[in-house]
Amino acid sequence: MKSLVDCIHCYLKQAVSCMEMINVPDEKKVEVLYSLMDFIKTLEPSASPAYNSSLVLLKTYEFINNSDPYYEAKKSSNKLALELYPKLKEKVSRASDALYEALKASVAGNVIDLGIQRDFNIDKELEHAFDFGFWIDDYPLLREKIERGKNVVVIGDNAGEIVFDKILVEILNEIGKSVYYIVKAGPVLNDATKEDAEEVSMSKIANVIESGAALLGIPKDFVSEQVKNLISTADVIISKGQANFETVDDFEDVQANVFYLLKIKCEYLAKKLKFKQGSLVLINGEKLKERKEKYLLK
Repeated sequence: MKSLVDCIHCYLKQAVSCMEMINVPDEKKVEVLYSLMDFIKTLEPSASPAYNSSLVLLKTYEFINNSDPYYEAKKSSNKLALELYPKLKEKVSRASDALYEALKASVAGNVIDLGIQRDFNIDKELEHAFDFGFWIDDYPLLREKIERGKNVVVIGDNAGEIVFDKILVEILNEIGKSVYYIVKAGPVLNDATKEDAEEVSMSKIANVIESGAALLGIPKDFVSEQVKNLISTADVIISKGQANFETVDDFEDVQANVFYLLKIKCEYLAKKLKFKQGSLVLINGEKLKERKEKYLLK
């Protein structure tokens, strides 16, 4: 997915959020933002928003001399989610369709996005997910593919959110599926890394695989051959969050097996693709491709 005009102010907004994580003084923030404005001029407009955002974030890290400004925030997010986990797991396990409820729990965790929206109410998001479900809902197709397949790849997103993904992985394990869970190879924004996977015990229930890059999303040209092969051969791929939404579509040959699971946070993207902003979406890759061809490419 190519970058859009409105992506530019989000690059800067993420940079501000990043600096606020470690209390960078206002004078330094202004200096960094002016430097980033010059840097943004060099970005390739045809690249994905996730890739360009990654470059801006990594440049910000250089300017503030901190390779992981979200480190403490990620720890706090994991702690919060782990406190909610027992009650949430019990609720999902009691449901008549535990897999469906686990998907709702997983997408509710997508609200833990400290790059753009630092204020969130996870209890409210969980309640909304369970009560209202998905605005676009391709669950019947996903269920069918999971039942027929053996291997499921879950492409993770944020720290904290990874705990809610644990419930989904556990349900997949219970129905006999082998699960591979992809995390980032290094710190970028508040995305989950192998350290987070070990901290929340995801590594005990899934094959945790590093993406091969400390970049947002799964940019095909930069991830490892192992990850490319996993995505190419998996029976089902569940792609979490917007950065993966913006990059996994580069794996064109497997879109029939990809299911994007996210909350629509981007106002401009919602308008372009005719999504309801703030809604929860579970959409198959082929259907997303049709939607992009109909609306985004006009």
